[in-house]
Amino acid sequence: MSMSILACIVAGLQAAPCAVETQELSVNNGKQDLIVARPTASSPYKKAWQGLYAGGSLGYGFGSSTQSYDRNANHGLATIEPSGLSGSVTAGYNYRLYDRIVVGVEADFGVMDLSTGPHTIYDGHSWKARFGPLWGSARARLGYLWNDDWLLFGTAGLAFMHTDSRSIGNTAPETAYDKSFRTGFVIGAGAEYAINKNISAKVEYLYMDFGKYSGLSANNEDFYFKDHINMIRLGVNYHF
Repeated sequence: MSMSILACIVAGLQAAPCAVETQELSVNNGKQDLIVARPTASSPYKKAWQGLYAGGSLGYGFGSSTQSYDRNANHGLATIEPSGLSGSVTAGYNYRLYDRIVVGVEADFGVMDLSTGPHTIYDGHSWKARFGPLWGSARARLGYLWNDDWLLFGTAGLAFMHTDSRSIGNTAPETAYDKSFRTGFVIGAGAEYAINKNISAKVEYLYMDFGKYSGLSANNEDFYFKDHINMIRLGVNYHF
């Protein structure tokens, strides 16, 4: 028995796919043809792009918090830029659609500490902001397989965070603050590399916008805060 046929039989016993390539060979007088079976290896990385996975990530965030405080029409806008570290656990599901397209869903839950302040702004007001400690997201993903190892993807969905922003006035009734649980939208993009069939690593950028939080100070003066975050992170996933 040909060694190549034996290899194919062994591959079949191991439940591994085995493609057969045929080749015509001349024997003796050239009137007899033999079929030679040659096993071809399937990619060990395809499992990473199909099914359930979980992992974690670490990142750096830099955001923006813009405040408007309307006092006697002589206060205006001011912006500060909180920054710091973040981390999260991740769970998701990939579905390989056609040959090169991967769709899926992914969720994060984690902690972050993006902060700055206090900064002195108009008329002696002191302003400080902190994003965190908790944050998370729930997103859809759409990816393109550059090859069996590399997935390029975009993502979009919903995000949430805790925030603690305070603008302390010259007198107590002038103080404005936002200490709340905020929700918004998130979009992003990244690249993920299949190290083997079970483990992948990724780099990702996320932009989170939490819109406007409006209120009144004790003096019944209008104020609002507008917050957004840019996050760059590295992650590792295990594919079940």
